[in-house]
Amino acid sequence: MISNQFKIRLQNKFINWFLIAPEADKTMLESTLTYTNIQRLRIITWLLIVFNLVLISIQLTFIGNIEQLRILEIAPYIMALRLILIISSVAFLIVTSRPAFPDAINRYHHFYETGYILLNLIGYAVLSGLIYSVGPGITSSYLMAVLVSATFLYLKWSKSIVIYGLAWIILSIMVWRFQSDWIVAFSAFLNGSFVTIVALVISRIIYVNKVREFLNLQTIELQREELAASNDMLKRLSYLDALTNIPNRRFFDEFLCREWGLAVRERGLPLCLIMVDIDQFKQFNDTFGHQAGDDILVNVATTLRETIKRPGDLVARYGGEEFAAILPNTDLVGARRIADRMLQAVEKLDIDHPFSTNGRLTISLGLACIQPNDKDIPENLIDTADKALYQAKNAGGNRCVLAETK
Repeated sequence: MISNQFKIRLQNKFINWFLIAPEADKTMLESTLTYTNIQRLRIITWLLIVFNLVLISIQLTFIGNIEQLRILEIAPYIMALRLILIISSVAFLIVTSRPAFPDAINRYHHFYETGYILLNLIGYAVLSGLIYSVGPGITSSYLMAVLVSATFLYLKWSKSIVIYGLAWIILSIMVWRFQSDWIVAFSAFLNGSFVTIVALVISRIIYVNKVREFLNLQTIELQREELAASNDMLKRLSYLDALTNIPNRRFFDEFLCREWGLAVRERGLPLCLIMVDIDQFKQFNDTFGHQAGDDILVNVATTLRETIKRPGDLVARYGGEEFAAILPNTDLVGARRIADRMLQAVEKLDIDHPFSTNGRLTISLGLACIQPNDKDIPENLIDTADKALYQAKNAGGNRCVLAETK
C-alpha cells in the first residue's frame, strides 16, 4: 500500500516536471512563448550592448597600463569577440522589430530567438574561456549569460538542453585548451558544469510554470466561453415556449416594448398586432385529452410562424390557446393580408374538430394597428386587439375582426 502511494506520488511529480501542452494548444503556446522571449531578449540586448561598449571603453583606456604578456595577447580577441556580440545584438534588434503581438510570430522568429540565444551563450563561453586562460577565477561572463537566459526566458526542454549543452561543451573545450594548469582547468570545468546544470533546472521550472499558467488561462477561457454559451442557451430557452418552441409571453412583451419605442423615435411608423385564439379549444381539450390538445397547439403555432415571411415580424404564444403576431412597420392592408393567410393556413391543416361550426379546426383573430406616440402605451394596443378578438369569437369564430386605432 505504501509503495503504491509512493509510486503514484512519483508519477505525479514526473508529470509536473514534464508538463506538456495538448496538441491543439501547442502552436499558440509556442508562439506566445517565442513572442515573450523576443520581447525580453530585446530588453536584455540593449543592456548587453551598453555593457559591452563600457567594457570595450575600459579595455581601450587601460590597455597601455597592462604589463602581463598573456593578457595583452588575448586582449584583441576579447575585444573582437565583444564587437561581434554587439553587431549580432544590433542585427537581432533589427530583424525582430516587427512582431507586435503573438499572432505575428512566424518560423523565422523561432529561428532568430534560438540562434541569438545560442550565439550569445557560445560567445560568452569563449569569452570566459579566454579570460580563464589567464589564471584561476570565476567564469563570470558565462555564468551571467547562462543564468540570465535561464531566469528570464521560457525554453522548452529539448531546446534548453541543446543550447546550454553546446555552450557548456564550448566552455569546457576553451578551458582545457587554453589553461595549462590542469587543477585550474578542472576547477573551471566544475564551475561551468555546475552553473549549466543549475541553469537547466531553473529553465525547466520556469518553463513548466509558464506552461501551467498558459493551460490554466486556456481552461479559464474555455470555461468562460462554455459559461457564456450556457447563459446564452438559458436566455434563449427562457424566451421560448417549452411546448410550441416559439417565443413566449415574456419575449412578446419585450419585443413589443422595443418596437413601440422604435416607432415612437421614428415618428409615424405603423405598428400592427394580431391576437389569435383557437376556436372551441377547451371543449376539444376536455374531450380528447391534454396530449391531443398539445398536438393542436404545436400544429397551430408552427402554421402561424410559417405564415410570417419577414424576419422583423414575430409570432409568439400569448398564453393558453392564444397566440399573438407583432408586425412592425406594417400598414393596415398588409396586416389584414397576413391575418387572412393565417385563417386559410389553419383551415388547410384539415384537423377534425367536432365542436367547430364546420367540423374543422379554425381560429379567430383580432387585428389592431396604430402609429405609436410617447403619450400612449403598448398595453392599449393589446387591449384593442383583444377586444377585436372577443368580437370575432362572439360572431362565431373562423374570422378576423379589425379594430383600427388612432
